[in-house]
Amino acid sequence: MLTTQPQARPTPQTVPGWTPGALVALWLPLALSWTMMIVAQPIAAIAISRLPDPEVQLAAYGVTFDLAFLLESPIIMLLSVSVALTRDQAAFRLLRRVTAWVAGGATAIFLVVAFTPVYDLVVRGAMGVPATVAAEARPALQLLLPWIGAIAWRRFLQGPLIAAGHTRVVTFGTMFRLATLTVVLGAGVAFPVLPGAMLGALALSASVVVESIANTRWALPIVRRLPPATEAPLSIGGVFRFSAPLMATDVMRTIVRPAVTAGVARAALAPVSLAAWPVAASLITLVSAPAMSFQEVTVAVIEGRDSYRRVRRFIGAVGAILAALTALAVWSPLLRAYLVAVVDLPAALLDLVIEGVRIMLPLPLLMALRNLFRGVLIRRRFTVPIQLAMVANAAVLFAALAVGVRAQWTGIVVAATASVAAQVAEVVVLSVFARVAHRELT
Repeated sequence: MLTTQPQARPTPQTVPGWTPGALVALWLPLALSWTMMIVAQPIAAIAISRLPDPEVQLAAYGVTFDLAFLLESPIIMLLSVSVALTRDQAAFRLLRRVTAWVAGGATAIFLVVAFTPVYDLVVRGAMGVPATVAAEARPALQLLLPWIGAIAWRRFLQGPLIAAGHTRVVTFGTMFRLATLTVVLGAGVAFPVLPGAMLGALALSASVVVESIANTRWALPIVRRLPPATEAPLSIGGVFRFSAPLMATDVMRTIVRPAVTAGVARAALAPVSLAAWPVAASLITLVSAPAMSFQEVTVAVIEGRDSYRRVRRFIGAVGAILAALTALAVWSPLLRAYLVAVVDLPAALLDLVIEGVRIMLPLPLLMALRNLFRGVLIRRRFTVPIQLAMVANAAVLFAALAVGVRAQWTGIVVAATASVAAQVAEVVVLSVFARVAHRELT
């Protein structure tokens, strides 16, 4: 039975050695949480497709989500920062102030974009969105006003929960989020008062608010049990120096995403590749979701060389298993059957999607290694290399896109190859600096 308050248990700092079973217990709830968050987007798309004018509304919802995701990118780092630094009540209070400032600044930018003429400059001008779609997306974006604040608060409070080993309640919060999303979408389809894009935005806003409330209820008792102060006191300047490279990395990763679509549009077989690429990319994202939580697991667990070796072996093994399972699905009839029976993919796109997914088979393992190396660097408070690795990612991505377009590869091959090459570059750079950080562990 789910209780509203986590029961006291040893924190990662006091557990005498991390066994594989203990690591699974810490990681698995976070992996499920990431998977559920990714599944939420197809659920929203299914609901919108059942309302009037689905083509325009789905396009408007896509614009709304992409723009909101870009505007929230400065707060993504709050989870890792909170896991790494929330070691006592003094640090918690300081990070709470930082969270308020970062979320407040991002929300102010959101207000300007969503409620002023800047919207047309960004959406109609910079993004080139057709007028009909832009008009439907604007009220949907305005309904996402609570989005940034709620997510910032939720990510901040998940830090002490993960650091204390209470990852199950993080999953419960995501379950509440997914349930709220489904209920709001279901009600909107049963009683079609709002257009599809606005319904999707309302469901997203409601779901993240509910999740943030649940995380507040579970995290505050954990925070009250933190010691008053255990380490050298943090300063605002120190926190921002630690956080700034992580923030810049997340913003860069969000900004370069449209470059892949632009590369597909300039490559051979562009029309069908543009339709096939989102399907292939979403499949790889889904199977890679369990690896996304390895960063927070690493930050929470690592205290010395022994714990680093344990988590490294664990993440390497799980990443290899994910890659193997993905390969099994891709090279068997399972993928084709799923795309035909579940996705109802047009026959013209089927082979392209399968080809793209096969090229991207290394990504689950690369994601696991990337988040392992990022985790050890964050734990050592050595975050500048993370930004440098993202610069390498972007440079290789642009170069690979240019080469693929020039060689007249199909769009799906260009996008998939560039994505893998960019991740390899990022992992190589991170591994060099992580090796240095590892030598400094005692």
